[in-house]
Amino acid sequence: MLDINKLKNSWYFTEVTLEKWEVLFGEWDFDENIYIILVWELSVSKYTSKAKNECKVLAYLQNNDVFWEASLNSNKEKEVSIIANRKSVLLKINAKDWLNDFSVKFHADAMNLLKYIIFQSNKRLSESNYLITATYKISKEIWELNEINNKSIFLLIDKIKESIWVDHIMYYENNPVMLNYITLKYDTRTKWKLLNEVIEITNNNLDLLSLKVDDYFMHTEKLSIWNNNLGHLVYLKKDYKFNDTDKKVLAITSTSIAWVIKQKQLLDEERDKAFMED
Repeated sequence: MLDINKLKNSWYFTEVTLEKWEVLFGEWDFDENIYIILVWELSVSKYTSKAKNECKVLAYLQNNDVFWEASLNSNKEKEVSIIANRKSVLLKINAKDWLNDFSVKFHADAMNLLKYIIFQSNKRLSESNYLITATYKISKEIWELNEINNKSIFLLIDKIKESIWVDHIMYYENNPVMLNYITLKYDTRTKWKLLNEVIEITNNNLDLLSLKVDDYFMHTEKLSIWNNNLGHLVYLKKDYKFNDTDKKVLAITSTSIAWVIKQKQLLDEERDKAFMED
């Protein structure tokens, strides 16, 4: 078991405080330290263009996460930036200069730290595998759509439900006429049944408690394209709460389905336009 207090009280570890939006290190910087987050959250970001005018958040690091363990055996330029999302406190040790001395003088604590680093690395590998696999399956299901209509979207939701760790999915569509009203169009618990249950929401935010769904943990994601809110997906799980990995997959899932729904809307508009012209 990793004892953070022992590490903090060791001369070899140093506390680092970052203010909100402060950069710990940026891309192409050199840093030989291993870090443990004590308080709050950091984001892992990367530039998506050579001009450095656009940046994408790849992941979030939270309390007790260990990162940059690669410093144990290499000191290459960093490929990402680490930025504090709010005032944060970290613990660091220089892997090149001090970790060996720490291991000799505090052998048991060093072994616990190594075990914890291995545990964290295996956890990230498992999460990455789930993300890659789920993303591939979702993309494959969308690519294989022969047409886009309500039936195909419902079928897509059914198939995606089997590819991610959820028991059911509810699809709410924004009402194009009445603001702050959404319609339950599909619920995998009532397979292949077109629904039209209208509920009221506030500021385009769906209150999960208002759904009165018993015996399930719930998580909702907005269906948004270019700041155009199309509706909501509500994910249901029976056995355990949604963790951070689940939420990453559900965000990817929702974005993918949103593009399909947007495409259906555009096709509907073209068909209506052609009907009016005839």
